[in-house]
Amino acid sequence: MNIYLAGTPVALSVVLRDRNGNALEVAAIEYRVVKQDGTEVVARSPLTGFDGGSEATIEIPADINAVAVLDPASITASMIDAFFVRESRTVELFCVDAGGNTLLLTETYVLEPAETLIAGLNSFQSFSQAELVAMDIPQLSGWGSANEKDKIAALIEARLQICQLRFDILNSNVSWGQDNLNYIPEGTYPTPYAGMFMFSGDLTLITPSNFVKLPPRFKMALCRAQVAQADAVLGGDPTDIRRKEGLILETIGEVKQMFRGGKPLDLPVSKRALKYLSPFVSFSKRIGRG
Repeated sequence: MNIYLAGTPVALSVVLRDRNGNALEVAAIEYRVVKQDGTEVVARSPLTGFDGGSEATIEIPADINAVAVLDPASITASMIDAFFVRESRTVELFCVDAGGNTLLLTETYVLEPAETLIAGLNSFQSFSQAELVAMDIPQLSGWGSANEKDKIAALIEARLQICQLRFDILNSNVSWGQDNLNYIPEGTYPTPYAGMFMFSGDLTLITPSNFVKLPPRFKMALCRAQVAQADAVLGGDPTDIRRKEGLILETIGEVKQMFRGGKPLDLPVSKRALKYLSPFVSFSKRIGRG
């Protein structure tokens, strides 16, 4: 599928063939354009300038290819995982043949802004920042061999996987039980970030405008973990993958392998990514008197 820069004109050439690949003899064409949600942006109208032939060219102007302008301040927690930075357009061609029969052909393309990764929305950092972070992490075999498109997809997937963890730091403004060392008689533990964090340590509830206010050390740990996890998504270290599957012994000569009997701990992120996040991650629920 072709990808174009949002807000620019697109000249789309469609080969006039049916679903079986047979060439069509088309006498006239009408077309319309719809968005990914089915919203019509160009009403059905004749394709002027078409005088037969094996291809039809449709000119879609820049305003039709504009995507929603993102204002991070307007993004609420409920919108984060339902918001698409990219949009698509589908051109529907209503082709009339010499016998008066109408056949429908469709062609879809994608529109994306110049920066598809937005901190606090679908990533923890921009793509250029991720490339800088990767320079300080050795042996990123999967990342190093991937192209930009795959890296971006891996970073988005890595964020989703990291967000399955629960972070202690996001509970900093809740009441602590008496079984916790942070307990104070007043019942709260004030921090400079109070009021912006959500109960249960769920990172997906942090909006982009609040994400930028997170402690710098925590944000840098998220950035490093995201790149490390993206590397794992892209193939990463085969040894780490085998260890996750339970491998405890491997002999190259005459090929001997041994796996642990029990099921290994199944975590949503790789061991390497978790190392960056370990100071902030909680693996258990607090139980005690409030």
